[in-house]
Amino acid sequence: MAKYALLIGISEYQSKPLKPLPGVVKDIEAMQRVLQDSKTGGFDEVKLLPNPDSDAMRSEIEQLFMEKCQTDDIVLLYFSGHGYRDEDGNLFFVSHNTQINPQGGLRIGTAVDAKFIHERYMGRSKSKRQVLILDCCFSGAFAEGMSAKEAVVVSIKNEIEAQLGGEGRAVLTSSTAAQVSFEDAGGGVYTRYLVEGIEKGAADSDNDGVITIDELHEYAKRKAQESKPAMKPEIYAVREGYKIRLANAPLSSELGYRKEVEECVKNGAFSVENNSFSNLGRKHLDRKQTDFKLDSEKAAKIEEEVLQPIREFQQSLQEYEETLTEALKDEPVLSDGAWEILKRYQQSLKLRDEDVAPIHDRLIPEQPISTIDTPQQPTLTPEPQQTVSDEDDLSSEKGIDYSKLRDLLKAGNWKEADYETYLVMIQAVGKKENDYFERDDLLNFPCTDLRTIDRLWVKYSDGRFGFTVQKQIYISLGGKDDGEYYEEAWELLGDRVGWKVDNNWIDSLNNINFDASAPEGHLPFWGAGEWLVLFFTSIVSRIETCKL
Repeated sequence: MAKYALLIGISEYQSKPLKPLPGVVKDIEAMQRVLQDSKTGGFDEVKLLPNPDSDAMRSEIEQLFMEKCQTDDIVLLYFSGHGYRDEDGNLFFVSHNTQINPQGGLRIGTAVDAKFIHERYMGRSKSKRQVLILDCCFSGAFAEGMSAKEAVVVSIKNEIEAQLGGEGRAVLTSSTAAQVSFEDAGGGVYTRYLVEGIEKGAADSDNDGVITIDELHEYAKRKAQESKPAMKPEIYAVREGYKIRLANAPLSSELGYRKEVEECVKNGAFSVENNSFSNLGRKHLDRKQTDFKLDSEKAAKIEEEVLQPIREFQQSLQEYEETLTEALKDEPVLSDGAWEILKRYQQSLKLRDEDVAPIHDRLIPEQPISTIDTPQQPTLTPEPQQTVSDEDDLSSEKGIDYSKLRDLLKAGNWKEADYETYLVMIQAVGKKENDYFERDDLLNFPCTDLRTIDRLWVKYSDGRFGFTVQKQIYISLGGKDDGEYYEEAWELLGDRVGWKVDNNWIDSLNNINFDASAPEGHLPFWGAGEWLVLFFTSIVSRIETCKL
């Protein structure tokens, strides 16, 4: 088995409207360093391609997938630069010579078509283990020009699946939505933590000495969101694509200590307000420092690296608060125009509305709500409450009203109830309609709300539908509730609950049987392909955690 990588970075553009991305050069050089290192990546060949034109890009990509690799080889294509999505949702990689037309749009003949790469090269490659990493922005707002209904059905993840997916393939992206840039002064934020996860071995979550694609993505995603919460890195993979063994993670004292620091942070032993570990956390780390025989200088350096994204986030909040304070001196009651600029500033810092809401509460608690869709006057998060009917316990940790879901299920309106379930669940994780669940959203879904939703489904379907019903079927077929993907059980589940027709997985809501006569476990339903796998395995794991 051989491992080949092609690293493409476009930092300079001939067309002036295209913003230079100076950090891209650092990205590809850093990726080259860790992939070439025999102790980590161990790649046989890692080729850099800085600032190529579109013809050179196509030629090198063709050579990577069509000329060098065999069936068991791993091939990796990394792209850092600008991305462009046309009005039909097609993805293009912007090259050094890509031109802009007089109307301000992209001359797609001068860019590299992602679908072309998939069909002509990746789809015909002998290699069955392909990795594509995209640290690029997608031009334009995600749902621009779409109705709300269309935006529910179409997603960047689905587009990437259609354009770049394939068996044994993994596609990692730095974001699901259009953002101006994913760079900071040192390069792409997502790439920074991909590199760190490999170089430090920190992405090896199960401590088996090997870093798989899903481990690497989950590490980079978590660290990126600690620093820039609005970023939403995604992974799309088919079958064994999740478990492609990308790099080694040799065990060492430094890695062992790093993981102890990470665990302390994840378990709340670090106080942002006090900028220090709790007494218990400090005692534990001092003990582990001795166990690993690390000097205090090395231990302090590791702690600083682990805490860096958290401190960057706090720095962004401080910068936002200082900017808002200055703005209020000029304009005590902010105009709609000021709110719009502030919203853009917030987005450039990669902060979410919920991140800045406490700052608004402190500085402008009495300001009237703006009339435009901006961060406006924040509303306080409601206290956990109960909404109780005569028949059902509609408890919620998040103040969600489940009476509509109850009424739809009681009336047997299964299709409307299915969509209402999505609406209340997306609200329970602090998001809005047309947003998408992340794996962490589901793995940390409020137990009270999950119990309420499931009980309503089970009760009004006479025990035929509901998450716990689906889980019981899955477990009986050999699946497990640990959040992992078990292919044989998954395939059997699809046949049992009616998510497969003529041995093919259903691909749209049009194929769903919204009727009480549907197979047991058929509803609720959450989409096709890998998205359904992600949702189902995460919910099954959460059901077990919540002891439903």
